[in-house]
Amino acid sequence: MIECKQMEKLIPQFLDDDLDNQDLSDFLDHIDSCPECKEELTIQFLVRVGMQRLEDGNTFNLAQELERELTEAKKKMHRRKTLVLISYVLEISVAALFALCILLTIAL
Repeated sequence: MIECKQMEKLIPQFLDDDLDNQDLSDFLDHIDSCPECKEELTIQFLVRVGMQRLEDGNTFNLAQELERELTEAKKKMHRRKTLVLISYVLEISVAALFALCILLTIAL
C-alpha cells in the first residue's frame, strides 16, 4: 500500500480522473483503510467541487457525491482489470493460433 504522503499527491489526479490502473487501485485501497487520507480527500473534494457548486448557486450533498465518485472509481477499476484480463486471454489465444499455424505449415 502506498504511504500517506504519496497518496496525498494523488488526490488531485484522482479528482481529475487521471490515475493509471495501479495508482488508482492503490489509491482506492488506501482511502478505504486510512481515515486521515479520506478526510484530506474530502477536504480537497469540497474545495474543488463544493466551492464551484456554491458559486453556481447549486446545492449538493458533499458526502454523498464523494461516495458516488469513489464508487464509480471502484467500478472503473473493476472494468479496467477485466479488460486487462481479456487482453491477456486474447494474447494467449493469438499465440496459440500462431503456434498451431506453424505446426500445420510444418506438417504439410
